[in-house]
Amino acid sequence: MKEILTLASMCGGGVQERINRALAKISDNILDPNTEAKKKRVLTVKIELTPSEDDREDVVVDVSTAYKLAPEIGLKTQLFINKDLNTGEISITEHAKGQIKGQLTLDDCGMSTHPQEEKVQSREELAEELGCDPDTGELLEQPPEEEPGKVVDLRKAMSG
Repeated sequence: MKEILTLASMCGGGVQERINRALAKISDNILDPNTEAKKKRVLTVKIELTPSEDDREDVVVDVSTAYKLAPEIGLKTQLFINKDLNTGEISITEHAKGQIKGQLTLDDCGMSTHPQEEKVQSREELAEELGCDPDTGELLEQPPEEEPGKVVDLRKAMSG
């Protein structure tokens, strides 16, 4: 009994193997969170049959597979261009989520958690003096109001 030709048996199972390999790559691409979920992926199986000119019963078969994946989603960010008015030095920083342009960090105010040799007051000492939590900056209790609406300059407070 003659065996019936199927995709699974063609080329000694090579066609099915290539289709499976392409489907695995397409599946990985679909599961990749860096690609658009709804973008179409395409698998193309091309089978070319070329009969012999002398013997039409003899046919050469070329099989190729190709696939098209969804491209990775582009990445976006926002940059701040800063100029130090004292030195004229320009720096570029990436906008952090929740950061406000011009907002100072504890490091900017000299209240870094990294030890510094020339530190006048520790972060904890300054926080205690100002009546706030050293880790969050939240007020622990309302300080007595000597001058209502008084703004505290942290740089001056740090330098003594």
